[in-house]
Amino acid sequence: MKPTKLFLALAVAVLLGANTGNAQNLTDTYWKNPKTGDWVIGFTEKHVIYDNAVWDIMEQTERKGGYTFTISNGSETKDIKVSSTKKEERTITIDKKVSVKCSPITTSTLPDYPIRDDRQGFKDNGYRTGDSVTIVGWLKDMPAEALTAERGKEFEVAIMNILTDEQDSFYAPLDSLGRFAFKVPLLNTSQAFLDWDRSRICTVLEPDEIYFLLVDFTTGQRLFMGTDARLQNETTAHPYTWVEERMPFRQATHEEAMQFLEKSNKERAALNQELAQRLKEHPNLSQRYAEYVETSYMACQGDYLMEAAFNMPNLTLPEEYMNYVTPNTWDKLHQHPYTLSRDFSGFIYNYMTFVKRSVSESSIPAFVTIERLAEKGTITLSDKEADAIKRYEIEKDSIVALIQSLPDEEKQAVANDFNNSELVKTINTLLSRVKDDVATEIACSESLRTLASVKHTPALHDIYLARLLYALIDDLRKPLSPAVMEWMENEIQLPAAKALVMGLNDKYLALQRRDFSSASLKSSDDVKGMSDGEKILRKLIEPYKGKFILLDVWGTWCGPCKAALAKSQEEYGHLKDYDIVYLYLANRSSEESWKNVIKEYNVTGDNVVHYNLPTEQQAAIERFLGVNSYPTYKLIDRNGNILDVNADPRDLNALENLLKTMNGTKN
Repeated sequence: MKPTKLFLALAVAVLLGANTGNAQNLTDTYWKNPKTGDWVIGFTEKHVIYDNAVWDIMEQTERKGGYTFTISNGSETKDIKVSSTKKEERTITIDKKVSVKCSPITTSTLPDYPIRDDRQGFKDNGYRTGDSVTIVGWLKDMPAEALTAERGKEFEVAIMNILTDEQDSFYAPLDSLGRFAFKVPLLNTSQAFLDWDRSRICTVLEPDEIYFLLVDFTTGQRLFMGTDARLQNETTAHPYTWVEERMPFRQATHEEAMQFLEKSNKERAALNQELAQRLKEHPNLSQRYAEYVETSYMACQGDYLMEAAFNMPNLTLPEEYMNYVTPNTWDKLHQHPYTLSRDFSGFIYNYMTFVKRSVSESSIPAFVTIERLAEKGTITLSDKEADAIKRYEIEKDSIVALIQSLPDEEKQAVANDFNNSELVKTINTLLSRVKDDVATEIACSESLRTLASVKHTPALHDIYLARLLYALIDDLRKPLSPAVMEWMENEIQLPAAKALVMGLNDKYLALQRRDFSSASLKSSDDVKGMSDGEKILRKLIEPYKGKFILLDVWGTWCGPCKAALAKSQEEYGHLKDYDIVYLYLANRSSEESWKNVIKEYNVTGDNVVHYNLPTEQQAAIERFLGVNSYPTYKLIDRNGNILDVNADPRDLNALENLLKTMNGTKN
């Protein structure tokens, strides 16, 4: 990311006249213990920063270059005595009990610590539920533009959630001075981005710790205070270089994959050499700092190397490519908490997706899985469906053999007769009804084989399965079957992982049980028996002639579609003056999922119309419209003309301007 102008101004403020502490005035000076290197105290015009808190100055006196203060945090009062400067140091005494000789912090970040810290590793709480980190701080003297930006009056902590593979953002309100305090849920020791847009701080947060962060826009200083804030100060003073080398998103050959591996290895070697030079120049940087940076490079390289598989035919990578990735990245992944680097989450997804391909059941007919589900009681089969399953493969093979023996002009007619037979209609109806259960069953069985084929820990076993089930529920937008939930109870032991799945499942279980009858949901009976895509669409829009129609082709499985639907009511309110009918056509979405998404995001209204057409009819409409991505939006004018314009409601202002223009045009 390129630093913002605001951050650049912050970074150079110290060079443009920040108080060095040599002057008698203490305002905007911050003091460290030169023996330990820790930041101890800070003084501003009306406040004192001490013991991870901002205290109000109640009384202040000055005598011969020294100061005495009475400070209060609202519930506690302390007396502070600050001696005059001697050899650039001041003795600071708290309540006549604790005296520390302190020196001023004259750099933008805390200077290197004076003693080595050879501790290894990071806190590992076993991914326990209920843990948190306390962050207190002050964005001091923020310029006006920093407050007026989006979420400008909140402090953000962004952490990758290893269980969902999504970034979680937590916000604390800023008071009128820019101060904040809050507890952030923490699954384990985690890499975090703290108020990135303004402060540009990427660091590590450990459970049960308390950190005070000062970002002073007057002096340009960024400092951490806490009982163990050394790593946070070191990562702020010496941020690691971002890994840049990733394969361009295009189809690639195995030879190009090996070339990319070579370039990636050279970059990682260069970055490690850069780290070695930094450790040589700053010999007191802690062992944990070195571990964190090395781990970040490893995780990022692993993520990018496995991301490259998506450029390869059938997700295949050369054997020698994987002979590097597995021992040099994946096998070392388990040395630290999986949350230590944001890039571990992407690496886990990319690596396991690649491995899963090698253990896939894709070659096993869907009917085998259907029969397995029927035996387990997950689904029920009618006698007609059970008979169709037994007959289908035999009759299909017979028809294929017959077609191969026929002249070309007769082949299509025989194929059409078979595809329109009662047998095939029964099979298609069955597959449509149970496709979600089949996909879930295959995913669960493949996940265990995938785990069995790679090195992993019990924690990663549970994290991986929780991610799988979370993604299934999120994609299907309906609860898992009781059989799958029982499987989850037996397979996942980690309470946090189990709670994640159960929480999301309960949400959609409650949603599915909620009564829902809406005039917005339309039956496909109006177009029953029709097969021409244009004629089907004309029939659907016929009742709304004279109005604008915004057509949305979407699917319950489509993340961007659902993200857009989540803002439907905002869209309706914004465009309420334009006499629009919102027509939604769902692609490959089960009835339960379809209704759940509509309920979840309240995609309803007097001018809202939903269809979940049979697969063949939906496909015919999409062929007519030329749909090749989801969501696809089409604007239809008052005369029923499908316009060649950009009608994406995710840019409401642009869509409104388009409607304004059309409103001024006589049709």
